[in-house]
Amino acid sequence: MSGFSPEWLAQREPLDAAARDPGLAQAFADSIARTPRRIVDLGAGTGANLRLLAPLIGGDQDWLLIDNDPALLTAQRREIGRWAREHGWGFTQEADGIAQITTGSARWRVRSEPLDLQAALEQVVLHDADGVTTTAFLDLVSSEWVDRLCRMLSGSPRPLLATLSVDGRRRWNPAMQADARLHRAFEHHQAGDKGFGAALGIAAVDEMAARLARVGFSVHTARSDWVMAGDHPALLAQMIDEAVTVGCEVDPGAAPEFIAWAARRHAQAANGELTLTIGHRDLLALPLA
Repeated sequence: MSGFSPEWLAQREPLDAAARDPGLAQAFADSIARTPRRIVDLGAGTGANLRLLAPLIGGDQDWLLIDNDPALLTAQRREIGRWAREHGWGFTQEADGIAQITTGSARWRVRSEPLDLQAALEQVVLHDADGVTTTAFLDLVSSEWVDRLCRMLSGSPRPLLATLSVDGRRRWNPAMQADARLHRAFEHHQAGDKGFGAALGIAAVDEMAARLARVGFSVHTARSDWVMAGDHPALLAQMIDEAVTVGCEVDPGAAPEFIAWAARRHAQAANGELTLTIGHRDLLALPLA
């Protein structure tokens, strides 16, 4: 997940947790029967999937958290330790980098692995895993990369839970005239190369669902929208700044209009008048056989 700072991931984690579809998360947890349950998390960032799903899955678990960003891998160890201690659980970091969390009723073993998921996706071993997870990742990858992952999943059928992929819906309230033009610029930007080839962006969930259905999976999707208002002032301000930066980059002729839009939006946010809904979707794929 190179390109995303630990600070940004920490900001978005509460929104992600509130937005995720609980039904799909529970169905994923229920699909993993044996113990210890072995989960591979692709593009793991600071370990948000572990923190959300491990208590839901329950029982002994082994997690492999894969990312290629050294800053995120360092933050991952720190954030998992902080989370465990906040819950009053035992936490030890062993010499080989493997973390052990003991909750009283369960033991969770966590291993981090640096791996370039574009160059070396096929090095991920799925045959001894019970489930695969990823979050805020599918919209960054290419159609070709999705094909590669689907081939791996068809060869070693495992449940996949892919959460929080953007789907193109972005609604500012109150509406302004520049919203539509900015939205077009943002969709263009999302389809750029994020390190995996031309990104699927808003088409990611539909593309993944169609491919997995063809190779023998039952696929379920659900909305997992972010809703930001005055309770997330820093993140809302960041979304305004990001929108105008992308807009000016993609559509420089509209820069004066976009800059005026941003000034008005910041004023609305400061007065508690602004809300932003960003559409996301979760995907759960379960092997049919």
